[in-house]
Amino acid sequence: MSKPPKMSEDERQSLLGSLTNVGPTKPVGYLPLRTITMFLRLDVDAVAAEATARGLAAVRFDPAACRISSGALYVYDRVALAALLQFHAKTLSDSEVPTDPHAFVAHIAIVFYERGHPLWRIIAMAFADHFLLLHSPES
Repeated sequence: MSKPPKMSEDERQSLLGSLTNVGPTKPVGYLPLRTITMFLRLDVDAVAAEATARGLAAVRFDPAACRISSGALYVYDRVALAALLQFHAKTLSDSEVPTDPHAFVAHIAIVFYERGHPLWRIIAMAFADHFLLLHSPES
């Protein structure tokens, strides 16, 4: 296996921002475990501990429990995510998707929704993916 390319500090911080920017305006973020260890050259448990120290939840999913081949680390803001899920409770309930933040994160780690599905926009909002939201069919 070839060695991953060396990343600049700006590139590392941009990539790590998927997790470090989680908070009130970005309820959820994730990175593949391989990205954390090989490209960022960080310890997954240390990244999770840092998120937990900031008052966030961090959950490590192995490959069998998520759709990412190397597994993934999800970080989420319980309060911000709970508020988003409560606001969209009817849509989530209609789709039989949990409204509990931890159960929701476990669900979206394993289930992929195509654009146009009623849950797609809710998930994009959870990740604060403004580009996708601006370019979604419902915009």
